[in-house]
Amino acid sequence: MEKALAKQHLNVDDLTMLLQNKDVFSPEEVEFAILEPDGKLSVLKKEELLPATKKDIKATVTPIQRIPTELIIDGKIVEKNLKKMDVSVAWLNQQLKKASIHSLDQVFYAEIQMDGTLYIDKYHDSIP
Repeated sequence: MEKALAKQHLNVDDLTMLLQNKDVFSPEEVEFAILEPDGKLSVLKKEELLPATKKDIKATVTPIQRIPTELIIDGKIVEKNLKKMDVSVAWLNQQLKKASIHSLDQVFYAEIQMDGTLYIDKYHDSIP
């Protein structure tokens, strides 16, 4: 390892930093690493240290119905996204009412989530 580092004009601190940027905190976790021409480090962790996937544990996977999509930005409805997500202004107003929001002016940002719920970020009292 010392020869490879010296050849690239790196020291152990540099390597540690590059590894930590890849969420690797010990060289012992590394199966294989490549220092790319742009100076970034590509790392393949040891198989036993990789996280299990849903496929690995044979978990049921629910297909994604939609991606989170903004419906209100700065107090204004994004009409094209309402249509794209197949939701109505009436539905949106009902969701706002459930959140005790009575005016679009109270909403900084709102987006429909993958599960169909609405995430709302309201303006703080000191802002309109």
